[in-house]
Amino acid sequence: MGMKYRKTKKNRLIVDILLVFVIVAMGLFIYYRVTQLLSDHKIESPELSSETMDGYETEPKSDLMNSSTEDLTNQSVSTQESLDTAIQPALDFSLVSLEDRNISLSDYIGTPVMVNFWATWCPPCRAEMPLIQAYAKTNRDALVVLAVNAGEDKATIENFANAQNLDDLVFLLDPENSVASSYRIPGFPTSLFIDAVGMLAAVHIGELNEDLLIQYLAKIGVE
Repeated sequence: MGMKYRKTKKNRLIVDILLVFVIVAMGLFIYYRVTQLLSDHKIESPELSSETMDGYETEPKSDLMNSSTEDLTNQSVSTQESLDTAIQPALDFSLVSLEDRNISLSDYIGTPVMVNFWATWCPPCRAEMPLIQAYAKTNRDALVVLAVNAGEDKATIENFANAQNLDDLVFLLDPENSVASSYRIPGFPTSLFIDAVGMLAAVHIGELNEDLLIQYLAKIGVE
């Protein structure tokens, strides 16, 4: 009788242990499934799809005009993203130049324009400036480059421009990042390519290389 009782008790203990394992396993499975479902249904930001990293290009997208502009003065884009917008009129703007002149984008209707959003504290911005200067100089009669600075003071911009001999760029001050915000610029550098009739033909986020710059300039009629 005693032996039978001990055997029954042992069997119940084994069953209890197995039940505990089953319950734990079910709990882990439920937790995993719930986590997976939440992950699958998580709403991702539609503002800027970053499918091109480290220089790999993607197909043209038009999401740039809806992307975030928070903390513009603290952003720097070191990777490259090539985006062709659907052709659309470029937003006009007016800013003060280093020569204290009011410069509007519409002043240059009839000439292709490259608008480069940049800052001296942004390494990719500094790196691409000599290339942009070279093409601005070569195409002096066929291209205008507006270098819109991200909120820095006039002296800082002047010192940088003089040190780099950037004589063929038109430097504009955007102290409140108002123009960058209007264009929903996600970071620096970002370059806009606008044709002679004022249509925004392409946008590039990140540092430009020579091949890309040539391609973008061709889109706005600068060969």
